[in-house]
Amino acid sequence: MPIDRLRGRHNPSSREGKPQDYPEMVNLVLGPLVTILLFLFISGYTCRNEEERLINHLFKERGYNKELRPAQSKDEIVDIYLALTLSNLISLDEVEETLLTNVWMEHSWTDYRLAWNTSEFDDIDILRLPSSMVWLPEIVLENNNDAQFEVAYYCNVLLYPSGFVYWLPPAIFRSSCSINVYYFPFDWQNCSLKFSSLTYNAKEITLHLREDEDSENSRYYRVEWIIIDPEGFTENGEWEIVHRPARKNTYKSIPMDSNKHQDITFYLIIKRKPLFYIVNIIIPCVLISFMVSLVYFLPADSGEKMSLSISVLLAQSVFLLLISQRLPETSMAVPLIVKYLMFIMILVTAVVLNCVVMLNYHFRTPSTHVMTQWTKEFFLGTLPRLMHLSRPGESEATWEGALPRRSSSVGYIAKAEEYYSMKSRSELMFEKQSERHGLATRPTPTAEYKPSGETDETKQLYDEMKPAIEGANYIVKHIENKNNYNEEKEDWAWIATTVDLLCFYIVTPIMTIGTIVIFMAGIYNHPPPLPFEGDLFTYMQEDKRYI
Repeated sequence: MPIDRLRGRHNPSSREGKPQDYPEMVNLVLGPLVTILLFLFISGYTCRNEEERLINHLFKERGYNKELRPAQSKDEIVDIYLALTLSNLISLDEVEETLLTNVWMEHSWTDYRLAWNTSEFDDIDILRLPSSMVWLPEIVLENNNDAQFEVAYYCNVLLYPSGFVYWLPPAIFRSSCSINVYYFPFDWQNCSLKFSSLTYNAKEITLHLREDEDSENSRYYRVEWIIIDPEGFTENGEWEIVHRPARKNTYKSIPMDSNKHQDITFYLIIKRKPLFYIVNIIIPCVLISFMVSLVYFLPADSGEKMSLSISVLLAQSVFLLLISQRLPETSMAVPLIVKYLMFIMILVTAVVLNCVVMLNYHFRTPSTHVMTQWTKEFFLGTLPRLMHLSRPGESEATWEGALPRRSSSVGYIAKAEEYYSMKSRSELMFEKQSERHGLATRPTPTAEYKPSGETDETKQLYDEMKPAIEGANYIVKHIENKNNYNEEKEDWAWIATTVDLLCFYIVTPIMTIGTIVIFMAGIYNHPPPLPFEGDLFTYMQEDKRYI
């Protein structure tokens, strides 16, 4: 024996018949240890070989061809079951009309060629194989927006002894979504992910929604909704998911030979959370819009009425530019907030025109414009009375253009005025020259007329008072003309004030009512209570439809 030779070589006492205690102890320890190690090695090798043997049996011995449909005959139809698990609604790009989602796309079908008897392969009940080794139904997203039809990662498939194949690849889909901007930013959208087979038609495969068993009553139902795992789902900050139904669509107008005859569509009915737009756009826009009412409280002489109104108009243009960058270039509908901005811009433009007209009235003078009788009656009488307006100082006493004269000179001035009013201007002008040269005056009514009690002294008094009377009459006439000029100028200014106040009474209620009506239409815009019109089923997990 080799062990005996080894012991004899290293222990000379063995030749002399001495006890062999130490080598025997070594044999007792190493023997069981070697046996255990050999058993473990053989067991692991056997297990590993069983999986390998099973794979060889399925794919080599049976001659598995992944390019062939798993059907035993030409007329047999393969059933494909689909389900969608939503991990994250990443974004909805309104400009590009693209919905970006992170999902898990669940596929399951039965491949009879991959079935095995577990008792023949050490009770192996599951195999994990690369998806490239088995037949795939080639389910793709039809309404993709980036020409990426495939999933993001081809993970392993799970293979069960019955031939049942389960495949759950992750994917980030960019799907097209038609955006309805009519109620923006109080809108809701109906987006969908439409899946169909890229290669096989309805005569070769049939698409179904996944079927699960209810643990309470052991009945089966279809998963007619998008699955959301609360622990793995990330909520979007801009959009709220209202409905998430799933449906199989069959188009009878399309022949079964076409792969467009059937599809599985997952719908996402989402509602926008408008808080961001309310705080950052709507509230500043409304506040700036109502600043235009301050134009009517600025005095015309300040020269700032036009500046303020045009500044508000420019601010609204900036808001309109910001909104246009967030919306698709579509002519299908005008967004709600754009309607409001256009409404405000029209009102502000009307205010600018009103300021031009008002300033034109305010700075009119009798030397440039003549006030017609109709203008006086309407703008100075009728309109202020209807608006319950009264001019400042109307009840105060006004100076009539003449001061009461002293009683001592009243009689003399009256006689002088009477005397000079009866004489012509030529006689008054050349009266003294005629007397100086001894010329007889032509009898006139004035000459024949002599004021009562006229004497040389009164005549001399008349002559001395004549220049004063003429000067006083000139001053009175000048003051009267100036008063008439200023009064008519004030009338034009009062007309401007009346028109300005009338426009304020018109513009402010229109702006207030228009703002309320426009935004109330958006606030009361809600998604429908049910996903599909005319279908009373809710397509929710709580409301299952059993098969």
